Amino acid sequence: MSERIIVIGSGPGGYKSAALGAKRGYDVTLMEKGDIGGVCTNTGCIPSKALLSAAESVDNIKGAGRKGIDVTLNSIDFTKLVKNKERAVKISRKGVEKELSESGVKVIQGEAKLSKNKVVEVNGETLEAEHIIIATGSEPVVLPFLKVDEENILTNKGALTLDSIPGSMLVIGGGYIGMEMAFFYSSMGTKITVVELLDRLLPGMDSSLGEEAEGILKRKGVKVKTGAKVSTVKGSKPFKAVIEGDKDEELEFEKILCSVGRKPTPPETDLDIIAEDGCIITDDYMRTPIKNIYAVGDVTGKGMLAHTAYYQAKITVDVIDGLDTRAFSKYLVPAGVFTHPEIASVGLSEEDARATHQNVKVSSYPVSALGRGYSTGERTGFAKIVCSGNKMVGMHLVCPGATDIIMEGTIAMQKGLKHEDIIDTIHPHPTYSEAIKEAAELLSSKK
Repeated sequence: MSERIIVIGSGPGGYKSAALGAKRGYDVTLMEKGDIGGVCTNTGCIPSKALLSAAESVDNIKGAGRKGIDVTLNSIDFTKLVKNKERAVKISRKGVEKELSESGVKVIQGEAKLSKNKVVEVNGETLEAEHIIIATGSEPVVLPFLKVDEENILTNKGALTLDSIPGSMLVIGGGYIGMEMAFFYSSMGTKITVVELLDRLLPGMDSSLGEEAEGILKRKGVKVKTGAKVSTVKGSKPFKAVIEGDKDEELEFEKILCSVGRKPTPPETDLDIIAEDGCIITDDYMRTPIKNIYAVGDVTGKGMLAHTAYYQAKITVDVIDGLDTRAFSKYLVPAGVFTHPEIASVGLSEEDARATHQNVKVSSYPVSALGRGYSTGERTGFAKIVCSGNKMVGMHLVCPGATDIIMEGTIAMQKGLKHEDIIDTIHPHPTYSEAIKEAAELLSSKK
């Protein structure tokens, strides 16, 4: 009889762990209290990218005149746009369900509790397994003075499920969720104000990306207030928000989106595996302090991105299988912001590199100086390379397709390549990827 794996949660880390474990011959049971696919499929990656694709189409139509194309944006059928988004979610969810079914994973709908004796309770049933994988994800952080109803006071979930275009919206938080939702709704015609507590947008990324992000939003008419905070929200529809910054203001908004971060949601358990911040404690091989119990994805706090969870799932099943596997490194996880142009990053920011490494060299090359930039009229963006000595430790991009192109930097850093290796690699012409090669060549002239 094969060993059993119990997986708690069906987001990217959970369903990938379950499917991979089943394909390798384990008896796998997956437990999910909500919709199959977790946040990514239902209220995150998939619906947001469907909406952002529509926003890019709108912006392309609005800018077509600059290329000699006489076209007018007559109207936006928001109902149809929302249906298209829901269709994408449905297809994604069915894809996850199909992968689980075809892999032979047993799915139980219900909320799981993990006990000290490594027993998992769900729907009044008790199950035991040789291996347990926790993949219970995360939820939005909500400011204490906000009463979220997902209709007027929103988190990412509500922002992705509105049935009409609001006239105005306050976005609290300038991270990637705030950026993407500000970009989408401003394209739809909503008057957007973004308030970020720190001194720049995208505070977790290289400062140059935050500066470029602010420019992208401002060109769309978005008001950006950095180094400011929302201290109070009064009334209802319109809401009156008190914004404290260089000067205090009280502004009115139809909708308010709170996007100040996310926090882990560990399962109910009496096991000593949860840190003070709510994260499940794991090492770089996703092992908790208790033998044969693992955790993957957002609940570990090791980078709340779907592709992080996918990779951690592989590491975990490899460890269970007794295989040699690469330890997880947050440093090698690429991140992207799906605005237009896109923003992407991997490795260290220039600021972090200078604080932790010796002989740091940095170079940047603008998209506007590329053949692809000339031919498309794209003036915004750059490729930035950060090296310690000759070894690449960071790459940051702003250009169309940046979230795909960043893989060049991810592979380079995973393989320990030098900037000379980028120079020696043929890049197709004319492409935005040539900005990476040009930036690498500029590094050769720096001592």
